[in-house]
Amino acid sequence: QFLINPTYKMDTTDAPQIIEHIHKPITFTPYDTRWVPFSARFVAMGIHPNAKGALNVYQLNNGDLETLIEAKTDSGVKCGTFGASSIEERFIATGDHAGKLIIYDLENTNKPIYSQQAHTSIINAIDGCGGLDVGYGAPEIVTGGRDGCVRLWDPRVQEPVLALEPGEGQPARDCWTVAFGNSFSDEDRCIA
Repeated sequence: QFLINPTYKMDTTDAPQIIEHIHKPITFTPYDTRWVPFSARFVAMGIHPNAKGALNVYQLNNGDLETLIEAKTDSGVKCGTFGASSIEERFIATGDHAGKLIIYDLENTNKPIYSQQAHTSIINAIDGCGGLDVGYGAPEIVTGGRDGCVRLWDPRVQEPVLALEPGEGQPARDCWTVAFGNSFSDEDRCIA
């Protein structure tokens, strides 16, 4: 049971506010959104009711939201990053429900430019570094999955550069988030 004081008035001038600029219905459950670097576009990723993935690109256009691409993938898309891509290419790396790391060119989403079975089940989190003038060193992608593993990928090779996995006989706990940091030179980089 809650007691409400009718004389108390909340001061809304300092309270955080959410202001809706554009409202657009979608036909899928969204999991992640990412702004396309240096553009007025963003990518919404998720899953359709039939378990197919959604990779939609939208553009702001004179106060309206225009749908540019409505791509369907084989499996639901859980997360994405532009962090390992160059400014010119702006490729998006995604993690899906089947445990695949897939990199798409948004100009041609029908044929991925990189695809690798990264985990045994859902990839919960992804981050990229070395692209978009973010950090130093080679462009790399880190993924964290339901299988309890964290894997570091270089899109130029097919095997993980580093794999952090539960010990033999140890229970596997979901990895819910991953991030790059401390990238101040070509030799320094850490994963959290």
